[in-house]
Amino acid sequence: MASDPPQTPVPPRKSRLRWWIVLFLCLGAVVYFGGDAVVAYTDDAYVQSDFVAIAPEVDGVVQSVSVTDNQSVKVGDRLLQLDPESYRLALALKQDQVTAAVADVDEKTGAAAVTVSQIDSANAALQLAQQEYNRIKPLVSDQALSQEELNRATDVLRRAQDQLAEARTQADVARRQVDLAKTAVEAARAEQAIAAYALSRTEINAPVNGYVTNLTLRPGVYARVGAPLIGIVDDSRFRVIANFKENVAASLTPGKTVWIWLDSHPWRLFPGRVESVGRGISRNDTPGLLLPYVTPTTNWIRLLRRLPVTIVFDPPVPPSDLYMGADARVLIIR
Repeated sequence: MASDPPQTPVPPRKSRLRWWIVLFLCLGAVVYFGGDAVVAYTDDAYVQSDFVAIAPEVDGVVQSVSVTDNQSVKVGDRLLQLDPESYRLALALKQDQVTAAVADVDEKTGAAAVTVSQIDSANAALQLAQQEYNRIKPLVSDQALSQEELNRATDVLRRAQDQLAEARTQADVARRQVDLAKTAVEAARAEQAIAAYALSRTEINAPVNGYVTNLTLRPGVYARVGAPLIGIVDDSRFRVIANFKENVAASLTPGKTVWIWLDSHPWRLFPGRVESVGRGISRNDTPGLLLPYVTPTTNWIRLLRRLPVTIVFDPPVPPSDLYMGADARVLIIR
């Protein structure tokens, strides 16, 4: 009976190499297909803040610019001054109109007081005429006086009644004129306040703490209402926007600890925490939409969507070390 040929033993080195290859392949598969369950990482992240575009509320020529490019400013610091002369003249005109309106009220109030005195006089005359009529009427009935005397008393009484009615009508007209004059004063004072407000808006001050960015404004430029002139990066709202794959972003909760790498500060990790997860993204890159558009990533054939995650530095990083729009990378240990 023929014996089997002797098998050549596998060298120990080749055997170990095969095991290492299998192990690395398994680890690679775990990392590729399920690595997000252990560690989540994205380099699709950037530093963000609020950018405040400063636009004037009134038109005018820029008289002076009080800041320089990249300057740090505080709330209330003057940024620029528009030429205020036309607004000063407008305010002076409104002040004169208020003065004239107040004088008109005084004049009409005096006229109304005269009509009141006329009512008192007419009322007194009516009482006398009524008394005379009441005295003559029974005497005429007793034939002590003639009918002509009664007719004259009746005419006097009617004239007194008419004069009182006319005086009351004039008093009503005078009161309405006073009311209209007072309304005119209120309107003039409102226009004066508007003119004063417009004058105050010729000086534009910083509404937030931050940094003036990309300043090209110079004196002589004509500023229009609503057209931005100066931009400020708010230094109190620095954060990181990290776009994570949907399965990762959906599993994150506020307060989760993360680690941030800033390309502006390489080889240094900043601690942070998840503040919130975006609840929606746009499916197309049409400009002007309120929802953010995040470019999907290719994974085999299907494009994986990403959701924006807002991350804040914890503890806060000095604003002078942060730059809006700078690249960042975020690592999360799950």
